[in-house]
Amino acid sequence: MALHLEAFSIVIGVNPALQKRFILSSKTPTLIPGDVHRASQIQVGIGGKGQDVSVTLGCLSADKSYVFLAQFLGKGPAGDLALTKLQEALHEVDDSDGISLLEALTIRTATSLRTCTTIVAEDSATELVEPSGMISPGEIQTLMDKIDIVTSERSVRGLCIMGSMPPGCPQNLYGHILAKIAIHHPKAITVIDTVVGLEPLFQHMRTNNDVTEGNRMLKINLAELCRLANVTVKSETAEASQGQIKDAINDFLATFTDAQPALDYIAITNGCHPAHLACIQCESKGKAIYDLFRLSVPSLSILQLDIQSKTFPIGAGDSVAAGTLAAWECLCINDCTERLSSDVQNALKQKLDSPGGNIAAVSFAFGIACGSASCTQEENSVLVVNDALRLFGHVEIEKVSH
Repeated sequence: MALHLEAFSIVIGVNPALQKRFILSSKTPTLIPGDVHRASQIQVGIGGKGQDVSVTLGCLSADKSYVFLAQFLGKGPAGDLALTKLQEALHEVDDSDGISLLEALTIRTATSLRTCTTIVAEDSATELVEPSGMISPGEIQTLMDKIDIVTSERSVRGLCIMGSMPPGCPQNLYGHILAKIAIHHPKAITVIDTVVGLEPLFQHMRTNNDVTEGNRMLKINLAELCRLANVTVKSETAEASQGQIKDAINDFLATFTDAQPALDYIAITNGCHPAHLACIQCESKGKAIYDLFRLSVPSLSILQLDIQSKTFPIGAGDSVAAGTLAAWECLCINDCTERLSSDVQNALKQKLDSPGGNIAAVSFAFGIACGSASCTQEENSVLVVNDALRLFGHVEIEKVSH
C-alpha cells in the first residue's frame, strides 16, 4: 500500500481508564475522611494520560481528527463506554481506507477497564485510582504489530508518549515502541510525559538523536523531576527558585546519563507557578550546557469567570503536553489548517516572531495556555479554544540563564 500523504499524530496511552466524577452535595461541600458523603451529581468520562491528550487534540482540531491512540482497552461495558466517548471527543471518522483511526491501535484486552474516581469538593479534588488489569505478552505483540503496520503506511508528524504502564508491560516497552516508529519516521516531533521506562527510552533516543533535528522533549512537573533527581524542594505547592530549578535539571541529567544526548528540551511545570524550559545545547567537561527560559502561567481571572466558578485541574498537565505537541507540529510546517484554526496559527506565528521566541518555547507556552484553559471545564482535558487563545496572549517567555 502506498504511503498516505496526510500526516498523523500518534499518542501512546497504554493505561486508560473510565473516569467517574463524584461531585459532593452543597450540603456537605467538604471531603471529610470517615464521614458519609452524598453526591449531587455523578459524571462519567474518559481517563488516562494518553486519552486526555487525545481529548485535548480533539478540542483543538479545526476539522476531523488526525490522531492514532495506542491503548490497551479492557473488554466489557466500561471499555465499550470509554471507546464510545473517545470516538465522540475525537470527531472520529474512518480514513480513506475505511479504517477507524481510534480502533486501529486499540487492543481490547481480556481484563476489564479500570475506573478512576475524582471526588470533587468545594475546595479540592481527590483522585481514587483503581489498579489496572494484567496485559498478556500476546496483547503486547499485537499492539507492536499494529504500530508497525500503521507507521509503515502513513506519515507520522508527531508522537506523544504518556503516563504509566499496566502490569505485564516490560519497562522497555516505550523504548521498543519509539524504536519501531523511528524506523519509518526518525524526525517525528516527540513529547514524552512519563516517569516510567525512562532509562531504556533514553538509551534508544541517544542512538539516533543526530537525525531528529532538535525535536525531542521531556515534559515533567517539578515535583516528579525532583524525585527522579533526588533533589528536595520546600513544597510541591510553592514556587521554586531558579537555583532549585537548575539543581533539579543538573542532578536529573547526572542521574540519567543518557538523557542529555537523547533530549533536546526539558519542559518543567509547577502548577500555577512559572514553568521553565531547558534547551539543551551540549556537554562540556561532563556537565550539560543549556539555555533556561521562564514562562509565566496566566491567571484564570483573564477569562472573567464567575467568582463562584470552580476549577478542575485533573488532566491539566496532559493538556499542556497536547497543546505543546499541536503547536510544535503546526510551527514546523507551512500549512496546518486541518489541525488548528487560523486564529491559533496566527497567534503562534506572532509570538514566534516576537523577541526571544523560539519554536519549542512558543509551543510550550501554548501548551501552558491549554492546560490553564482546561481547568475551567469539568471533563478531563476538555477546553474551549478561544479560552486557550486568550490565555496564550498572556504567557510571557523570558530567557533567564545560559
